[in-house]
Amino acid sequence: MKCVFCDIDFSKIENTIIYESEFFYVLPTIGSLVDGYILIVSKRHVNSSACLNQYELNEYKNLISKYQNIFKKVYGKTPIVFEHGTYDKNSASSVIHAHTHIVNINFKNEKEILDKYNFFEIDDFSLIEKSRNYIKYISNDKIYITYDFPSVSQFMRILVSNEIGIYDKYDWRSEEFLSNIISTIDKLKGE
Repeated sequence: MKCVFCDIDFSKIENTIIYESEFFYVLPTIGSLVDGYILIVSKRHVNSSACLNQYELNEYKNLISKYQNIFKKVYGKTPIVFEHGTYDKNSASSVIHAHTHIVNINFKNEKEILDKYNFFEIDDFSLIEKSRNYIKYISNDKIYITYDFPSVSQFMRILVSNEIGIYDKYDWRSEEFLSNIISTIDKLKGE
């Protein structure tokens, strides 16, 4: 099966490069649930950020920090960051290629989510187990991991769509949100 991130069609608006580094693309995404929804996508095909080499991992951490700061400036708040880390095909990731979501929202019930799905805080990305599916969640510079979550495709997108009150519109395959994509590009390209 063809990997959508290995064969990105840059002619599509949702694949507009907002920023490109040595190892990553920063793109808006089809299914942008809100204005201010981007992906950090590894240029190299690896299952998850836990599989990045040290050079890639350093750049990855810098990109997350960079875009947290840009979101604070552009949108006035720190975004949430998440990744459905994939070890095997039974993961909650709908695309098995390292990509991290940065989303312009904050969960009102964050503590409940963290408790319900057994998220625990870690100090560094290198502590993520490479041999398990996981969800990484970053909020206000704290990194959380869980290995205990429903194996449901787009699980975190479901939580985001519930938070913003569009309960049945989480699926990027059927919900495009073109106006959010365009607004995100306008506000973030060149930042």
